[in-house]
Amino acid sequence: MAPDQRAAQAGFTLLEVMVALVIAALASLVLYQAGFSGAAGAATAARYQQAIARAQSRLSSVGPLTALQPGEWRGDDGGGFTWQLVITPKASNCRLTLYAVQGSERFGGRAVTLATTRLGETP
Repeated sequence: MAPDQRAAQAGFTLLEVMVALVIAALASLVLYQAGFSGAAGAATAARYQQAIARAQSRLSSVGPLTALQPGEWRGDDGGGFTWQLVITPKASNCRLTLYAVQGSERFGGRAVTLATTRLGETP
């Protein structure tokens, strides 16, 4: 092979460089989207965790020393969270009533609902 032919074949053509740039751009776009969706998922998980803690706190406020009354209450918890507490009687005898207590926290179109039962005096 002559020295002129080897020099002409060394290196990349413009087409090869363009294809490599397109592949690199697509790969970086996929990595960017994966990182962004992972960060968004972590933020949503943190909001769910906060909603669960708030709902647990709301349910624990209906403790054994609280006079249970059937009804529904709502309020704003701040930070984009709203709460709802629903108390309904399930079964009763002459002195005691078993109440179903349901606490919900809503945020950004999502909701967390926790439920328990409490025993209280019959009104």
